[in-house]
Order: sequence, then structure tokens, then C-alpha cells
Amino acid sequence: MAGPAHRFIDAHVHVWDLGRLSYPWLESDAVLGRTFLPTDVDRGILLPPETPGAADDIATTGMVFVQAACRADQALEEARWVAGLDWPELVAIVADADLRSGDALDRHLDALAGVRVAGAGVTGVRHLLQDEPDDLLRDAASRAALVGGLRRLAARGLTFDVCVRHRQLDTVTDLLEEVPELPVVLDHVGKPPVDAGLESREGSTWAKSIARLARLPLAHVKLSGLAAEASSTSTLDAHAREFLEHALRAFGPDRAMIGSDWPVSALTGATGTLATWRERVRRAADAVGLDERAIASIEGETAARFYGVTPE
Repeated sequence: MAGPAHRFIDAHVHVWDLGRLSYPWLESDAVLGRTFLPTDVDRGILLPPETPGAADDIATTGMVFVQAACRADQALEEARWVAGLDWPELVAIVADADLRSGDALDRHLDALAGVRVAGAGVTGVRHLLQDEPDDLLRDAASRAALVGGLRRLAARGLTFDVCVRHRQLDTVTDLLEEVPELPVVLDHVGKPPVDAGLESREGSTWAKSIARLARLPLAHVKLSGLAAEASSTSTLDAHAREFLEHALRAFGPDRAMIGSDWPVSALTGATGTLATWRERVRRAADAVGLDERAIASIEGETAARFYGVTPE
């Protein structure tokens, strides 16, 4: 599926400097436990033209930084550090914030509002929910605090990146249904059970949960992160497309955006490059009958609208 040149925005990129900030989850990680800077990011050196199914070359012209789970008290410093980097493609920052922190959240969001560089600023927030205990997400007081935080984001015109594991999808959708005015995007297609496949019991449950979340009109999905969820290239080859196709049918191209999940999906699980991931996404789009206008949405326009990226 070859296509015309258009803006390509990688909607999910991480960088970190272990000499500057503390990332507890990386301390014992032999693969990811080193510094990754914008100069290291995979910018999509695409497959050679003679490769069967290779798409036309489209350079990555925009990147969205997504918080990388530094120590909680360094969240503002992380956003400021990213804004100060030499990173020409940076178009938006998704910063860390504790949605349960009440008035402290307002003060944090006030500070984040001042983080800007060359037109890019903090346009979204991510409170990492994937490692929250299930009972905490269902606890009445905790839920009320989370909903309150989501409403504060909506009132400020911010977006919310939802990062959960597939078993948490319905619980989080319960929360999001209480704040339907908030634009949200589900990271990594909800981290489905790639090894088990769509036809497994877990896959079927994921599919129903995705359909339910997609009924929220301001809910979006990132086509990203499946390589990190797969144990091998063989399982990724066997099952990635069926999950991508289901997500595209549920959300449509105008609510779907591509992301590399650099460097996590490049170096863990099945691994892979942005070029090969883009080919997987395009093959899934072709399988569900999407045209080049739809591809342009997935590869840039949806992310630009969602994150408020200034037109080129």
C-alpha cells in the first residue's frame, strides 16, 4: 500500500536521562536501563522500495513525548527537561500528574502550563494506571478522587493518556464514562493478550472492552506498543493484525493514531523498528478497507487534532 507524502507524527515516544532524573522501574532493567535522548529515537528509516509491500518514504516530522514514569516528585522537572532539549520534531508533551492530588493537582497543572518550547507545550497528562491494584481502582474514595482529577483536566482543555492492561479496561471505562467531555486516548491498544490472540478468552474480553470504550465519542486509540506485549516475533506476526483491525473498526481512522513506543517496543518483547510497525498498521488498515485519506489520519492528522499540534 503506497501512499502520497503527508505529515507523519509519532504519537508515543519516550526519552530519559538517568544521570538527571530517577526512574525506579529502570534501575534493574538490563535493556532499557540507560539514557535515551532525542538523537537516539527511531525516525522511521523505512523499508527499501523493492521490499514487497513497502510504503513510500515518509519522514517522521513530529513526535509526541509521553511521560516515562520518573520519580513522582520529579514530574514537573521531567516536563521542563524535555522542553529544553534540542528536539526539532517535538510537537507536544504528555506530562506526569497525580490525578488524586486534589488542590495540589491544580498547582501542578498551573506549573505545567508554563512549560513551552518552539510552539510545543504540555497539552496532555498521563497518570500511569497500569500498575494500580485492582481494588484501589474500584475503591469508592479512590475512584472519586480520580474522577475529580479527570474533571480538572477537562476544565483546562487538556487530554488524558490512558495506560492500562487489558484486564483493567472495563474498570477504567467506568471512570471515563463519568467525564465524557474529556478527550482521552488509550495507549498501546489497551495492552491486549498478543500471545493468546484475539480468539482466546482474554482476547474476546479485550475486544468487548474496546468496543465499549469506543462508544465514548471523545475516546481515541494509539496503535502502538504491541511488540512489547508479545513474547516473540512469531506471536506478533500471528496476532498483531487482528488486534489492530479490531481497534480500527471500533474507533475508525479519525480516532486512531500511530505510535512507536520508542524505545520500549524497539528493544523489548518481540522488538521492531518504526518502519516495520508502520507496515503492520498499514496492512491492517488495508484489510479493513481504509483509503489514503484514512491513512493520513492515522499517520498524523488524528494526533495533530488530539494534541492541538500547530499546522505546518
